[in-house]
Amino acid sequence: MDVSTKVKSLLNRGVRIQSAVACGITSKGTWRSSKTPGIQQALSNAYLRSQGLVELRDGWIRLHHFK
Repeated sequence: MDVSTKVKSLLNRGVRIQSAVACGITSKGTWRSSKTPGIQQALSNAYLRSQGLVELRDGWIRLHHFK
């Protein structure tokens, strides 16, 4: 994904322009970038839940404490 696409996507998710640009031009890989404030804001747990994803912790608890 190129820089402009990353920045536009982050802006569409409500990230401030300074954070979006900083995330877009970083040379960090995907995994390390996931810990940056801009990405954390854009891909919050609430957003990921709304997309149908579940937290690993919740799945582990359901699996191990099944009643």
